[in-house]
Order: sequence, then C-alpha cells, then structure tokens
Amino acid sequence: MAVIVVSALILAFIIYLSVGLSLGAGTRGIADLLPLKFSRQARVADAREFSASTVATTISLATVVMAFFELAGRFGMWLFWTVATTVTGLLVVRLFAKKIWQRISVYDHRPTLHEFLGTEFNSKLLSYVGAVCASLGFLFAFAVELTVGSRFFAGLVPAVPSWVVVIVLSVVAFVYTAMGGFRAVIVTDRFQMVSIWLLLIALPAFYLYYVFAHDGWSESLAKVPAPILNFSYREGLGAFLLGIFVINVPAFISDMSIWQRIAGAQNDKTVTKGLVTSVLACAATWGLFALLACIGFMMVTTEERVNPLVSVVNVIGGNKGVFSGFILFLVILGLYGAMLSTASTQLIAVSHTLYEDVFSRLRKSPLNDRLASRRELGLSRFILVAAAIVSTLLVELLSYVGFSIADLVFAIYGAQLGLCPLVVAALMLDRRRLGRVSKAAAVAVSAGFVTGWGTAVYGRLTSNSSLVFLAPVCSLVVSAIILCAGFVAGKGRLSR
Repeated sequence: MAVIVVSALILAFIIYLSVGLSLGAGTRGIADLLPLKFSRQARVADAREFSASTVATTISLATVVMAFFELAGRFGMWLFWTVATTVTGLLVVRLFAKKIWQRISVYDHRPTLHEFLGTEFNSKLLSYVGAVCASLGFLFAFAVELTVGSRFFAGLVPAVPSWVVVIVLSVVAFVYTAMGGFRAVIVTDRFQMVSIWLLLIALPAFYLYYVFAHDGWSESLAKVPAPILNFSYREGLGAFLLGIFVINVPAFISDMSIWQRIAGAQNDKTVTKGLVTSVLACAATWGLFALLACIGFMMVTTEERVNPLVSVVNVIGGNKGVFSGFILFLVILGLYGAMLSTASTQLIAVSHTLYEDVFSRLRKSPLNDRLASRRELGLSRFILVAAAIVSTLLVELLSYVGFSIADLVFAIYGAQLGLCPLVVAALMLDRRRLGRVSKAAAVAVSAGFVTGWGTAVYGRLTSNSSLVFLAPVCSLVVSAIILCAGFVAGKGRLSR
C-alpha cells in the first residue's frame, strides 16, 4: 500500500513540476506570471479551459472531499444541500458575467477584484483593506490544504513523519506555481479534473466490488446508520444549512480566484460558455462526492480523530490484488491532484493580490514600468513563497487550538463574505453613488472579516458548533448592514 501511495504522489509531482518548469522557461515578465494584460502567457485560452479551471477551483482535498467525509456522519444526505448551493453560486456568477466583463473592460489592464472595488468606490483604503482581508483568507485556505494533505498521507503511510510530507508538498507547490504562474494553474487544473473523474470512476467501482464480495446491497446499506441515509432533523442542522447557503451562493462572485479567471479570458464568450459547462460539471462531481461520503459507512465506522476517508482508503489498500492496487493508485492520484491544484490556485490568488494591490501601490510603481522587469518578476515570486510559509504556521496554530476541517471551512470562507455586498453594489451602481459611501465600504469589509473569524473562533473555544456554522452569516450580515447604513446616511446628507 505504501508503495502505491508514494508512486501516485510522485507521478502527480512529476506532472505538476513539468508543467511549471516548462512554462517558467517562457516567463519573461510579470504579465506572463499574472493575468494583467491581454495576449500574454498568463491567460485562459478557451471556454473548455475556463470550465475545467472553474470547477477545479471549487474542489479541494481539504475543504470538499475530506470535509464531506467528516460531515457525512453528522449530516448525511443533507450534504446534497452543499451541491445545490454551490451550483446556485456558479449560476449567480453566470448571471453577472457579462456585467463583470463590461465593467473591467474599460480599464487599460486586467484589474484585480480589490483594485476594481477601490476604483469604483474611489477609495484606496478599500483596495488595501479588501486585499489584506482576502489575502489572509487565501493564506489560511492554502495552508489548510497542505496541512490536511500531510495528515491524510500520514494516515496511510504512518512511517513517514507528517512534517516531512508538509515540507515536500510545500516545496512542490512553491516551485511549479512560482515558475509557471497563473498559466501553470490553469493547465494543471485540467489535469486535476481528469484525475478527479478517474477517482469518481474508481471509487464507485471499488464500492461495487466490496458490496458483491461481502453481503450484497441490502446488508451493506443496513450497516450505514439510518440518519445518514435520510433527511431527518439533527442538532445544528439549521445553522449548518444557513451557513452553507451563505458560503456557497454569494461567495463565488466575490472570490478573487474566479475574478482571476475572468480577467485571464480573452473574450466574453469564453467566460459565459465556460460557466454553463461549469455548472453541469460541478453538479455531477460534488453530487458524486456527497453520495460516496454517505455510503462509505457501509465499509467503515466512525473513529475519533480519524477522517472516514482515511478509513475507506485503508480498506482499499487492505485488499490484495491488482484490481484494488489499481483503484488505490487512481484514488490517491485524484486526491493529491486536487490538493496540489487547489493549493496553487490559493497561492497565485494571494500572490497576485499582495503584489498588485498592496506592494506595488505602496511603492507607487505604474504597471507599464513593471511589465518587462525581471526584478518585479522576482519580487512577485518572493511574495508567493513567503506568504505560503507564513500561512502554514498560522494553520498549525489554529489546529493546535482545536479547529477541525469543517471549522476551518466555515471560518476561512465565511470571513471573506464581507466583500460580497460591495461587489454587487459596484456592479449595479455608478461610481458617483458609490463614491459617497467609500468610508463605509472600507469599514464594512473590515468588520465583516473580523466578525466572521471572531464568531468562528469563539464558537470553537466554547465548543458551540452552531456558532462556527453561522460565521459566514455574521460576516455577510454585518458587512451588508454597514454598507446599507452608509448609503442611507449619504442620502440624508444630500437631502439636507
């Protein structure tokens, strides 16, 4: 089993590093690394790439696959609510796609999400605050992906220390993302989707093999606790459903990684056509993961501090024969393909945000003066690596406090929702009206971020999981109230 797991991981390393290093050879300036200009290396070539990359952005080892298996024992078939809300979230992006394209097309370059908000609201402070808050979220998400990936590996190959795995995974992610940049992320996203579909064929195949090799369907399903296979009420369900709705439906429209892909597209049809396919692919992949997580309990039982996915993979590895070995190889390849691709998405998003929205603006360096500079290219790569190292340390601290995978999902993505009301306002209103609430907008983002994380941390320290689930709701509501209050106050001042 250890040989197969390591072999699959090495194959993923070889593919990802090859992509990064080959693209790195053609990287001449910052616009080849980050999507800042048209017709440069940092781009999304067509609708198929856009679709694959968008779906890949939604799937990760930590915050989707392992979170599903962790939550299945508690919420069972209610996991399909996450599928429905994620699909709805992508439909919201599709609804606003043409408006987003029209608004960013008036710029002489491809703006980041936070630069767009700062310009539309006429507030440099908002651009900085939004960038810093979003970057912290991406940093935590990246570190969670690597940390969970290392623990998953340790659960399969206990002889290898988890800290060694963290270092190896981190170095691979650093190298291929720093060398190949945004284009490497897009290319490896396509590999991720191929490996994900192979996983989603292989795992059900083993489930069928296991069922027919043991007691048949009726006896196997009887081993699954009854609440997992129905939609009965259970403690914390209301907070879970509300938190998931708020995370998934409004989140994608204010997600920097989605905006990066829109900015990297070469025309509007790439975005609109790609999003239609993304919705269908997302429904299929997320739905299959939810189902597999629920019925996996016909093979394993709940163990404290052991994710059921680790137990399922150990069952596969415990079966001798070529078939089980082949299944195990495809499953590990798919899981670590998802981990590395998601990690690179987080890294390139935070690198782009910190470099363009924070460091470059503090230095007051015009984009045209930086495009061909090798020094600027080196700076952006340094930011990428440094940010990743810091984020890993932060997540280790949170894990020490007692945050589970599910807790981190709600805390990380919930705290970023403070941007959502501002994005919707920026797309629907003109700059004259937005400029009147620039101060309130900056306060709204900051308050939403602090409230989201504060609620999640307090909920974890007091062992109140409902508060953790409600962290996204608190973040979104506080941000929306402050922004709306700004509009009301601004209207009152004008009337006087």
